[in-house]
Amino acid sequence: MRRRNAPGRHPVRGRAAAAAGRVRRAPAPPAAPTAAPPASGWRRCAVAFGAVVLVAAGAWAYSTSFAGVLVFDDVISITSNPHVRSLWPLSQAASAPRDTGLAGRPVAALSFAINYALAPSDVRDALTAPGPASSPEERARFLRNIRGYHALNLAVHLAAGLFLFGVARRSFAAPALRARVGESATLLAFAVALVWIVHPLATGAVTYIVQRVESMMGLFYLATLYCAIRAAGPGPLRAVWAAASVAACALGMGSKESMVTAPVMVALWDLLIGAGRTSAGRVEPAADVLRRRRALYAGLAATWALLAALVAGSPRSGSVGFGLGGWTWWSYLQTQAGVVAHYLRLAAVPAPLVFDYEWAKAPSFSAVAPQALVLAALLAATVIAGVRRHPAGFAGAWFFLILAPSSSVLPIPTEVAGEHRMYLPLAAVIALAAVAARAAAGRAFGAGASFRGRLTRVQHAPGGARPPGRISAADASTLAAALAVALLFATMTRARNLDYHSTEALMGDTVAKRPLNLRARVAYGAELLASGRFADAERALAAAAELRGSDMARAQANLHLGSALCAQGKLAEGIARLERALALDAGLAEAHALLGEAHAARGDVERAGAHFALAAERLPDNPAVLRRVAWQLATARDDRFRDGVKAVELAERAARLTARRDALALEALMAAYAEQGRFAEAAAAGREAVAVARAQGHDALAKGFQLELAMCEAGQRLREHR
Repeated sequence: MRRRNAPGRHPVRGRAAAAAGRVRRAPAPPAAPTAAPPASGWRRCAVAFGAVVLVAAGAWAYSTSFAGVLVFDDVISITSNPHVRSLWPLSQAASAPRDTGLAGRPVAALSFAINYALAPSDVRDALTAPGPASSPEERARFLRNIRGYHALNLAVHLAAGLFLFGVARRSFAAPALRARVGESATLLAFAVALVWIVHPLATGAVTYIVQRVESMMGLFYLATLYCAIRAAGPGPLRAVWAAASVAACALGMGSKESMVTAPVMVALWDLLIGAGRTSAGRVEPAADVLRRRRALYAGLAATWALLAALVAGSPRSGSVGFGLGGWTWWSYLQTQAGVVAHYLRLAAVPAPLVFDYEWAKAPSFSAVAPQALVLAALLAATVIAGVRRHPAGFAGAWFFLILAPSSSVLPIPTEVAGEHRMYLPLAAVIALAAVAARAAAGRAFGAGASFRGRLTRVQHAPGGARPPGRISAADASTLAAALAVALLFATMTRARNLDYHSTEALMGDTVAKRPLNLRARVAYGAELLASGRFADAERALAAAAELRGSDMARAQANLHLGSALCAQGKLAEGIARLERALALDAGLAEAHALLGEAHAARGDVERAGAHFALAAERLPDNPAVLRRVAWQLATARDDRFRDGVKAVELAERAARLTARRDALALEALMAAYAEQGRFAEAAAAGREAVAVARAQGHDALAKGFQLELAMCEAGQRLREHR
């Protein structure tokens, strides 16, 4: 007999409820044998192996950089900087003369003082690149010394690359990206860091020694973010990681002003990459994210006070600021549209690379309208992505915010464009390219394709985990593409480093690529002048003097041209060029020293004395000028011109500024003492000059000093013979 349904019970619903109850009571299916998640030990080995490969690749790419010479700002920031010659007092070692690349950047400045202190004692003063006429011994001494500076630059770069590896790996595995690329986080991060480490565009920040300010800032920027990410994770060391993040941020503020955006980027990472999901599956509210880490943000923001204190003294007021060279915020901004677009092109195709652009001011907005529209579209996309909490907004913010301090509205007339500024922003471009390449490969091969010696299909574990040792076909193709690009870029980087092996080669390369670059032409002519090729220098500098450019650059062209003419005995023409240099730049004190020598050679004692006095007064910390003036005052053949008291004062200052390691300063001191009849002191200074010259490998110079020393020991005064 059929059983009837109970009163009030719907037959269909009853059966559905029973079925549901049976489903709920059914046991879970057993896991597949291949469903084990990746072993943490295997993952750690992969990370360690990747780090080793990154260091090896970077070392190989930059192994040709260790013979790079000191150029442009290297000379005024290192060679002529007396602060690097002593680690004590620490406040002096961490400072630098105004309007130099190290001014107001104590952490970077201190690193150069450490370089000097760690250099072999017999070569640490060999900071002038040997010219074509230099002996092999002089070049060997210079290279022994300069290798330490390049080694530290490379160490900073490699450390930054490892931090980038860590930041990228944890970002790809973070909540916002875990579903998309979390399984490929280590591989993608390795690809990004590898291409970044060997990219030729970074040579401006690694091989150009003084641009350590950029790479050090980059290192501390990445360290700040990495430590902040670790501080957000579980474990008892969260407070330690947070403190390390604040410390790295403070060190970055003392390296370069572009570090100012680091605290903002930490907050943006939390909002766009690290934010979790609510129980409803939505992104965690921004207020909750920011509230959770407010103590860290406060610590990072506190480092802005340090930066404000460093900037308050206007350490580079002659090169940064409104109104300099006729630049306004608007003219600089519209010019930067073309510059930043050029940076983006170099990120994809890093050629031709130019050491010094001397980028011309954009005549109007229409001249850069196409580039400006592209950048405006990218900026708008970044803002929209940020508002929607899309992780791509973080990459866009990374690019624009890091470039903003130097490539937006604050004019830097002395360097409108510089490839080293792309050091950190380049990472965002590479990361976006890597994710796009991985996504394209995933669509091409399918989600289940895997590679283990051959293309096959993989049974994935619950939750999408892949067995240890397996690599998907999409990952394999992405890795292969990254390795191919890295090999090409590393080869280009090695070749680019060779251009830095001599100033003449580097400036010649720059002139060939930017023939209207007045500054590069002047530097090229000055190098010919320094090597004693006076006629070649005259031709190169005469052509440079006819180019359009800033008054400062034209003044330098006339200064060096006047020096080349005077060196060939063309005193009247040389004096005219030197006076033209002063007319263009009244603050060019070096012109007074050269005019003093030229007028002294013509026997015009009154004018020579006036110019020498001005040179010594306006360049009180320039050892080269001080020793030159002291020598003239001590050895002039005309009795009316000599001034032994002043000569001793200037020579003693030059010797003190160079820590008595400049042989020519000691020679000037010997001559000054002899002029005053202090022959015992003159002989002591002479012996010191001989010892320093020999220790530095200047044997020919030492022989000349010995002849002068013999005269002093015989009680004779020195007279001009050069």
